[in-house]
Amino acid sequence: MVYSLTFTTNILESLGVLSSFNIAETIWEKYEKFAIPKIKDSTIKLRGSLYYLKDLSPNEASKELNSISPIIPVLSKLRTVIEPIDNREFRDFKIAALDFFETVDFLYFNLQDIADVHSSYNLSKPVLATDWGSNEDEHWNNY
Repeated sequence: MVYSLTFTTNILESLGVLSSFNIAETIWEKYEKFAIPKIKDSTIKLRGSLYYLKDLSPNEASKELNSISPIIPVLSKLRTVIEPIDNREFRDFKIAALDFFETVDFLYFNLQDIADVHSSYNLSKPVLATDWGSNEDEHWNNY
C-alpha cells in the first residue's frame, strides 16, 4: 500500500506536540506558535488521507488499525486534560487540539468499519431475523 503508515505518522507528529502541553505562562507564547500550526498541519494531512480509505482492503485497514490502536488511549487521556480548559488564552490551542482528536476518531471508526467486512451484515441480522419470521412479510418466502 502506497499510503502505509501515513495515518500513524501524522498522528504521532501531533501526539508529540500535544503531550508536551503545559499551561506554564512563561513559555506559552513560544509553545503556541509552534504547536498550533503543527497540530493543524497534521489534521489537514489526516483529512486529506481520509480520501484513500475507500481504496483500502479490509486487511490493509486492519494493519492501519493495529498501528493506530495503541495511540488511541493516549490521545483520549490528552483529550480529557485539554477539553475542560476554559481560558481565552488557550482557546486557539484547544480548538486545534479538539479538531485533531475528532479527525483521529473519525479515521479510527472508519478503519474499524472497513476492517470488519461483515459489520453491516451483523448490524442488520436482528432486524432481518424478526422480518423473516413475521406473517406480514410472507412475500420474502418467494426468494
